[in-house]
Amino acid sequence: MYLISYGTRPELIKLFPLINKLKQENIPHKTLFTGQHEDLIKEFENLIDKPTYILQNTMVHYQSVNSLVSKMVNKCDEIIKDLDCKVIVQGDAASSFAIALSAFNRGREIIHVEAGLRTYNLKSPFPEEGYRKMISHISNIHLCPTIKSVENLKNEGITENVHQVGNTIVDSCTHIIKKGKSSQYLNELISKNNDYYLCTLHRRENIHNFESMWKQLNQLSEDRTIIYIKHPSVPNSKDFLSKNIIQLDPLPYQDMVFAIDKSNGIISDSGGLQEEAICLNKNILICRDTSERPETIDSGYGKLIGSDILNNIQFLENNDKKTIKENPYGNNVVEKILEVLSD
Repeated sequence: MYLISYGTRPELIKLFPLINKLKQENIPHKTLFTGQHEDLIKEFENLIDKPTYILQNTMVHYQSVNSLVSKMVNKCDEIIKDLDCKVIVQGDAASSFAIALSAFNRGREIIHVEAGLRTYNLKSPFPEEGYRKMISHISNIHLCPTIKSVENLKNEGITENVHQVGNTIVDSCTHIIKKGKSSQYLNELISKNNDYYLCTLHRRENIHNFESMWKQLNQLSEDRTIIYIKHPSVPNSKDFLSKNIIQLDPLPYQDMVFAIDKSNGIISDSGGLQEEAICLNKNILICRDTSERPETIDSGYGKLIGSDILNNIQFLENNDKKTIKENPYGNNVVEKILEVLSD
C-alpha cells in the first residue's frame, strides 16, 4: 500500500495525476495532507478526492521552520507507525523532507518523485536545495524528471533504483488544458487585457532584490500590461507596485494554468513555472542566480537574469513560437511511474 503525502500547492499540483491514476487502477493507497496550504483541499476538490489523513494545527503565525518540520515529523509518525506502507513524497518542500524523515525513522520505503534536481548551491534556493539532497540520501526509489537529474544523483553515488520517468507537471498541464475550467473572473480579466506579461516573485534569496525588481516592473508597466500574482510570503509588494500593474491574490491552479497559457510571457523566480513555461510554449525570465531546471534554459524557453528585468525584457518580446522535438520533461509520465512501481 502506498501513502502519498503532500502539504503545499506545488506538491499537489505534481501529485494529483498520480493519485487519480492509482485510484483508476484500483491500486491500494492513502493520502496524507500536512496542512501547510490550508485552502488546497477546496481548490482541488474537482480534481481529486479529499485526503485520507489531515494534520491539524500545523501552521502557526511566526513559527520557525525548525518548529514546523519537527511538528510534521511527530504528527506524521503517529500515522506512519500504524501503516504497512511505502511512502511517496514529491519535490523539496519542508513537508516532503519531514515526511521522508518520519518514514525513514520507521523503516518504511521512500519513493521520491522529482528526484535529482540540483543547483549545488545550498543557499539558492534555500532551504529547498538542502531538503532535496537529504531526501535523496534516505530514499529507496528515485523517480527523476530528466537525464540531467539522473546524472546529478550518479555524481552523488546514487545509482540503484534510479529511473528517468519525466515530470508529472506535463500530465497536470495537459489535464487542465483539456478538462479544466477557468473562473469567470479570470475570463473577464483576460478578455480586457489581451496582451500581458504574468509575474510572480517570492523566493527567500530575493529578499534584498524585491524593491529593485518592483521598480523595474513599475517602469515596464508604463507601456506594457503586467499581471502580478501576489504571494503570502511577500505581503508588502502592494506598497511598492504601481497602480498600472494589475495585482491579484494567488490564483487557483486551474486559473493559473489558463493565465499562463494566454500570456505573452512570464517573469518569475518560481521553480515550477520554469516547467510550465515549456509545457505551455511560453518564454520565461528567471529572476534567480541559479536554476535546478537547466532544461528550460537549454531549450531556449528560459533565461537566467538575476534581478535585471529591464535589460532582458526583449527575451519575452521576441517570444516566437518554438518547435522542440520533445518536451525535456517527458510525456505520459504517470504511466511510466506506474511501470516502475509495478516492477
